[in-house]
Amino acid sequence: MAIEEILDLEQLEVNIYRGGVFSPESGFLQRTFGGHVAGQSLVSAVRTVDPKFQVHSLHGYFLRPGDARAPSVYLVERLRDGGSFVTRRVNAIQHGETIFSMSASFQTDQSGIEHQDTMPVVAPPDGIPDFKSASKVFDDASFRQFDEWDVRIVPRDLLNKLPGKASQQQVWFRHRDPLPDDPVLHICALAYMSDLTLLGSAQVNYPEERKHLQVASLDHAMWFMRPFRADEWQLYDQSSPSACGGRSLTQGKIFNRYGEMVAAVMQEGLTRYAREFTPQRG
Repeated sequence: MAIEEILDLEQLEVNIYRGGVFSPESGFLQRTFGGHVAGQSLVSAVRTVDPKFQVHSLHGYFLRPGDARAPSVYLVERLRDGGSFVTRRVNAIQHGETIFSMSASFQTDQSGIEHQDTMPVVAPPDGIPDFKSASKVFDDASFRQFDEWDVRIVPRDLLNKLPGKASQQQVWFRHRDPLPDDPVLHICALAYMSDLTLLGSAQVNYPEERKHLQVASLDHAMWFMRPFRADEWQLYDQSSPSACGGRSLTQGKIFNRYGEMVAAVMQEGLTRYAREFTPQRG
């Protein structure tokens, strides 16, 4: 399913929208992909905001597993309409229950101080195998939903590991085909893809144990800094500063190929052992 179709919602009533259904063909995707419901939630919020306001942040909680075979209905609450900032709350509903709740903030174009962290030294995407051919976690059927995306995880032997970083991962990604020149589409597409690999940054040091983990996104926050195109290469520089109690904290900075930091992401995810698994401690 094309990203334009995924993010094209039907308006049912004022402040009420409905997303389309994706019917998975694999066990992995019996649950709705978190980026799917987050991206659609953001689209529904955008639909209620004057175009002069651009989204600059979102904060969401995944409350229940989504059913990938059922549509989601999005209820938008207009919390604030100010001169410089606008705030919306969105609840995604399936089978009468809230599966995701998100707040999003929008801002008019303004100026102020400017700085950013330097883009890390990284192997270029050329020559790195794409996600499907390199992944040992997801099979081709599981990844079919993302065929329109070119995703390349930097191999561990090419990773520039930084002292003091507990767990690191770097991912290049882009939409394979040119997308329309709609900035909102590119922002919502980035929100959609930001959930795909981030929690994996907490698992890279546990190649054997990760097969026995129950994994799910618990919350998700994004900040959008600068304009970008989702059909151009973006570097997702990811790390996990802490994992404990069956949960992992992850964070990511997204840079374009020119070294501009376009977005930042933080997420906490479930990474607990399956009940039947007992880890072997050395």
